[in-house]
Amino acid sequence: MNSLTTRFLILAGCFFVHTGLYAQMRFPVCGPQVQFYSKDSLRIITFGASTVEGTPKPLSFQRPLQAYLENCYPTKPLFIFNFGVGGETTGQGLLRIDAALNNQADFFLVLMGANDAIRITDNQQRLSETINNMRTIIGKAKAKSLPVIIGTVQYFVEERGSPAERVQARRRNRVIDLINNAYRNLAVETGSRIADINSTMGKDVSLYSDGVHPNRRGYEVVSIVWFDAINQEIAQNFQSVGVVQNYPNPANTYTKIGFTLASAARIKITMYSSSGQNMGVIFDDYRNAGYQEEQISTSQYAAGIYILYYELLGLRFSRKLIIQH
Repeated sequence: MNSLTTRFLILAGCFFVHTGLYAQMRFPVCGPQVQFYSKDSLRIITFGASTVEGTPKPLSFQRPLQAYLENCYPTKPLFIFNFGVGGETTGQGLLRIDAALNNQADFFLVLMGANDAIRITDNQQRLSETINNMRTIIGKAKAKSLPVIIGTVQYFVEERGSPAERVQARRRNRVIDLINNAYRNLAVETGSRIADINSTMGKDVSLYSDGVHPNRRGYEVVSIVWFDAINQEIAQNFQSVGVVQNYPNPANTYTKIGFTLASAARIKITMYSSSGQNMGVIFDDYRNAGYQEEQISTSQYAAGIYILYYELLGLRFSRKLIIQH
């Protein structure tokens, strides 16, 4: 499937997000830091096997994920490329990873390993092969300067099927634990991020449509985990410098100031009255990179209109503060 077709399918899928399949879903909280995303677009490669492809159709995590991201980043062009092929192992994924990475992207999401777990349980593959395959996949994405987010693999359902099938599911899940532990170690080793799908879904059978694939609600849960991980990556590595409007505003006894830093720095905030009188420095300290909030007391100031002047990383910003008692 070429990239143009993939874009069309994902965008067409978004129509169903808003008009039917996911019409009742609740959007996750965006957070004030989303307005400081420094890249021009949100182009995301999703790579893996059947859970990435979307099984059973027409369900998928890409549809709600796109809706969540569009809600929080409405001014950014957004594309989600679906490179999921059902039934594949990490070794088979290696054969097509280069083609997937030929698409221009901002993030690389990979979820793969359930089919490896089946083969490892049946003594047809070694765990070390899965680890090495995933290390190579991550390395290829990193070579394209893509931030990598690794999804932990969901469990097989142990409560369904014959006694023999339940025993088999438990054996596979022991391998799933080994794979996910290895993925967490790979994330540390390669400087990647984990989207812990496994821990979030757990063994809640109400989130499954069959023995391993999520149902509609399960895919919504998976998409929330991806959404969280993408936002964490943005907050840590792709934030521009800026400030948000303090709140509450009007303030009575306190207000909260918010700002974001691209690197550790000193932040100085001076308050002036509407007539230009310097009321003093209300905040002066060092903070690390990312979005920060600080609570400032306003009870000692007379009611009126004030201007807050922010100085951080060689830049200056101003915000209006209204105090009412």
